[in-house]
Amino acid sequence: MNKQQNHLHIESSLPNIAFIVGMGRSGTTLLTSMLNMNPEIISTPENEFILFSYNPYVFKNFNNPNVVKSFIDIFNYNFNNIITIWKPKSIEKDVINLKIKSYANMCKLVYLNYPLSQKEKSVVKWVIDKNPSYSLHINKLNNVFPQAKYIVIVRDFRDNIVSRKKYSENFASIYSLAAAWNYFYYKIFKSIHKNNLSYHLVRYEDLVNSPKESLQEICNYLGVTFTDEMLRFQDFSKDLKAHAKENISDEKFKKISSMHSNLDNEVNSNRVEAYLDELSSSDISILDNVCSFYANKFNYSILENNIKISYYRNLRYKWAYAQIVIFNFLKTMYYNVPSSLRLVFKKKSNKS
Repeated sequence: MNKQQNHLHIESSLPNIAFIVGMGRSGTTLLTSMLNMNPEIISTPENEFILFSYNPYVFKNFNNPNVVKSFIDIFNYNFNNIITIWKPKSIEKDVINLKIKSYANMCKLVYLNYPLSQKEKSVVKWVIDKNPSYSLHINKLNNVFPQAKYIVIVRDFRDNIVSRKKYSENFASIYSLAAAWNYFYYKIFKSIHKNNLSYHLVRYEDLVNSPKESLQEICNYLGVTFTDEMLRFQDFSKDLKAHAKENISDEKFKKISSMHSNLDNEVNSNRVEAYLDELSSSDISILDNVCSFYANKFNYSILENNIKISYYRNLRYKWAYAQIVIFNFLKTMYYNVPSSLRLVFKKKSNKS
């Protein structure tokens, strides 16, 4: 395809956008790898660039060359000073051919320049961003992309908590892990219902037990054609790891490789109900009690021998939930700090 044809898509209409939201360690990376094998989809691993640039640029006029230059400069500077497993290729050339220079379209150019995608831009119908952090900022995403679709992924809360506990950098109590799980899905569905947003629910257990059927349902939701290549995602996962190795420290790479080691294999359900062997009966009772609302919503069964937890344990959970709310409020406030100051903070934290 010649250069003129390659820019046809950018000159006429950009792809639609969808977001994969949900608690981390719920199969988000597996789903991203599968979706990215579809020729009509670019699906990217997480990076919070939309949140980072939202405040200073969401209302800017990108017909102004100075604004475009400023966006690109701070965008590149941000990517050079954060630890990320993907860095987009240059977007300067595509900006020239962009018909409507809005903040939303500038963001779409970032996705279209995802470095691990070799797809012709004119073929791509959807860009899909997988980012657990965006679960708490759907209102902002809706402000930028009011026509976006959402794929909400869930996993049995007990297995999810086992996995998050295993890979947590700091000690996390069973109460704080449960509180975060509840808080994420509370925020997701509060925003979805408030804005009357389109969403498709995917359960991790269905994805690994019936991958073809689950992917066909997602493709139907997006209006694209399912391809058998979506089940052969291992090569893409290897490319992703190779790319990560070039962009992050050896320590971070070893951790990511360990976290996603299962992506080198065919889809399997080895970790379904792992909690039965890895959690105590006491911990299971706590989780069954405090996570029962969304457990029922997502059709996860509560064990029959579940024992009602004590007032003291319930109080510990409520305190953990309050801490989660406060922490995420402060993180939201962080994104309201001028981007120049946030860049300085990122640079210092990465050096330490």
